[in-house]
Amino acid sequence: TNLRPFYLLIITQTLSLIGSRMTSIAIGIRVTLESGQAAPLLLVAFFNELPPMLLGSAAGVLVDRWPRKWVMVIADAGQAVGSMLLLASFMSGAFQLWHLYAVALLQGIFAMFQSPAQDAMTTVLVADAQRDRANALKQMSFPLAGVIAPAVTGLLYPLIQISGIIALDM
Repeated sequence: TNLRPFYLLIITQTLSLIGSRMTSIAIGIRVTLESGQAAPLLLVAFFNELPPMLLGSAAGVLVDRWPRKWVMVIADAGQAVGSMLLLASFMSGAFQLWHLYAVALLQGIFAMFQSPAQDAMTTVLVADAQRDRANALKQMSFPLAGVIAPAVTGLLYPLIQISGIIALDM
């Protein structure tokens, strides 16, 4: 079977994950420098994880009934809208913590649909005989982003600040 669509999906999703993690790190730097507190960052994680915690099972059922390709496209677009809203907030100088919490909630909702759709796409795009290898590649994305994103963010943040990191993510 042709694994090219699967590899393309994994590469683009990994790059997106690296960008998202870079944005998260840059926001953490900015919020910590401005507020000197860790609580706002914990609230961001709370709002991001709240939708899948409360409605994740229902989202999986819905994703099974909808065209997965479109679920992934809409989920990625929704998360990009959240990033654009944050970018606008920072660039306008009007940033407030509640903007961050609202975007975290919005992105948590879209991520809740993206994850099961991506998992289901693997079974569609990859033959049973190659699924172990494909799942291993998929599982490497998150740790890879965890290594690359902090290093790149650390190098770029002093040069391009938060707005540049968010723009790079998009």
